Amino acid sequence: MISAHLSEPTSEADQSGPARVVAGRDGGNVSSSSVVPPPGKRKAANPFRFVWNLLAAPPVPFLITKRSDARVQSLIESLGPESVILNVGAGGKVLGRNVFNLDIFPTGSTHALASVFTLPFADGVADLIILQGVLEHVPNPRRAVAEIVRVLKPGATFYTEMPFLEPYHEAPIDVSRCTRYGLTLLCAPLTEVDSGIHIGPASTLTWILREFLASLVSGGHPVVYRRASSIFGWVLFPLRYLDHWLERYDHFHRIASSFYYVGRKDV
Repeated sequence: MISAHLSEPTSEADQSGPARVVAGRDGGNVSSSSVVPPPGKRKAANPFRFVWNLLAAPPVPFLITKRSDARVQSLIESLGPESVILNVGAGGKVLGRNVFNLDIFPTGSTHALASVFTLPFADGVADLIILQGVLEHVPNPRRAVAEIVRVLKPGATFYTEMPFLEPYHEAPIDVSRCTRYGLTLLCAPLTEVDSGIHIGPASTLTWILREFLASLVSGGHPVVYRRASSIFGWVLFPLRYLDHWLERYDHFHRIASSFYYVGRKDV
């Protein structure tokens, strides 16, 4: 079991399953009366408000195709049920029942709270470590990779993704970008097994064009920017679907939105 490899107990979450703690902002329990208005006092639904809220949240400007998801699942399925598989910075994503989820923020699927810089595992215990959408958001990605290498078994696999041409996006900070070759260098001393386009060039165009137009129209005014970003988001998002075709061609690496990397720790 994965919990047997933990270097110390995790008090924030149950090691045998996801943390499912519900609390109010002040740390107290949330009562039903504080969430659901009493009968007779509920406000009638406003259809205009519903439409407004819908239009204010356009689809994301990038496309993660089924090929990308299948790439990660194939790595997971290639290992046996007793393998130690860690998804670091998992958020709310569930990749499988045998995948142990870690994050700095609790979600309904988080098994343990931990930083990528201080994973609560002994040296050389993991068969596969997955790191998606994390390296660009940490202040020292090389140190993060070094911690991953420490926890990997000899011969084990590391999968990660890193943006190349993506606009600034905080989660909670945004620090780094890499070319395809830059990502390979970042992940040394691992040996590269595979790498390529994770999110394609049409997503690059869609996202940057949306940001450019919203910033141009808003003149730096935050409210105007948010509204313009929503409008242009709805207009432009269909462009991203070109990546179903374009991401297959390696020469588009020059303007890809992000790359993936698969590496192996030497025996």
